[in-house]
Amino acid sequence: MGRDELNNDTYLTEIMKKYGFTDEFIQEHFNLLKRIALSRSLCKDCKGLYMCAQPSKGQRLILNRDVVPIEEIEYCDFALTENRKKELRNSYLYCDVPYDLMDLDLENVSYTDDQKQLYLRLAAVLHQKSEKGLYICGDLGVGKTYLCTALANSLVKKGKKVAFVKVTDFFNKMRSYFNSDSGQIDRDIASLKKAEYLILDDIGSEAVSEFVRDDILFRILDYRLDHSLITLFTSNLTKEELLKHYQYDRREKSNLMNAKRLMERIDILTDDYVLMGKNMRRK
Repeated sequence: MGRDELNNDTYLTEIMKKYGFTDEFIQEHFNLLKRIALSRSLCKDCKGLYMCAQPSKGQRLILNRDVVPIEEIEYCDFALTENRKKELRNSYLYCDVPYDLMDLDLENVSYTDDQKQLYLRLAAVLHQKSEKGLYICGDLGVGKTYLCTALANSLVKKGKKVAFVKVTDFFNKMRSYFNSDSGQIDRDIASLKKAEYLILDDIGSEAVSEFVRDDILFRILDYRLDHSLITLFTSNLTKEELLKHYQYDRREKSNLMNAKRLMERIDILTDDYVLMGKNMRRK
């Protein structure tokens, strides 16, 4: 790499012009400037951290000009975005938010005409203008999870204690702890019980058992009802269909009663909202 190539680097050209580098100065510090130019060149046409060519992903060299020029490390925009996502994720009490949606919130989310009224209802929750949560029912891919994720991230950014739960994944995890780490079950239940805002995503998709319905879900929702904590649900099932889902064995009369007890809590905690529209995943 020669002097001409240094001049072709926009970053270095601006630095050299700003500080009035002389030819003698450039010659004296040429190796330093060359390392920085090479580091910056690796960022050209970058598509993201997964394709990062730097020795340390997301980190490139910059020039710090004081009395003597030295090289320092800065994080690129992709790395800064990644760090913000990780910091936000770590601020959740419990987080199953899809990673590619961690930069979404109610200020930057886009929504269709079909989704506008739900967006406004979720904004009311964010601004504490709603005393109840929502039971959001709709077909596959109409945007239930997408919009609730935007709400969840917005709440966390406001410093609220939030749990966003993929129901099927959560209960599979609880089953895996059943014989090995019952303490973790109690810790996760406590997080969901006491969160200021709880979003249960895709409820009704999980395999049902007494353990799921009565030992976990009922305990969580009963506590939240007693303490008037905001709870939101997304589902492909109506409440009537969800009742049948939790009455999984109709030969047992107790199943109907326990399913009704659970649904009563869901019903009191939420207002119903039906989200119409096309499957956005297929577009």
